[in-house]
Amino acid sequence: MHGVLVAGLLMTAGVVPVSSIIPEPDDFRFQTIHKAAGEQNWPFIAESGMLGCAKMLGERLVYFIPGEDVERAYHIDINLFAMSMANIGITDVLAPYDNTAQLLHRIVPFVTMGQRLCDQEPGTHVTEPEL
Repeated sequence: MHGVLVAGLLMTAGVVPVSSIIPEPDDFRFQTIHKAAGEQNWPFIAESGMLGCAKMLGERLVYFIPGEDVERAYHIDINLFAMSMANIGITDVLAPYDNTAQLLHRIVPFVTMGQRLCDQEPGTHVTEPEL
């Protein structure tokens, strides 16, 4: 929490540009993803969507955007507490799971792939499963 306050003060004072703290639309990188035929561990209700990644406060944040609905970015993270707080009230994105271990098993590959997106140039849109 203190980091956010310091970042806000630095941004207000003009020491740090806003775009290095709060990502703007052009700062995101995207990759289209689809559920493979017969895939058992697909973590999402939607059959397809996009992974998005942007850097914020030095961290690589990963989002899943179901289908074509770019207004509904769902934060995915291996820190389930942070993920639940960022997505509070959104209950129709993840496929049902039995326990948190199963959820982690399903989302970790997508978090990893999404974080690799941040190694690409801002504004990149990957359409093939190359990451």
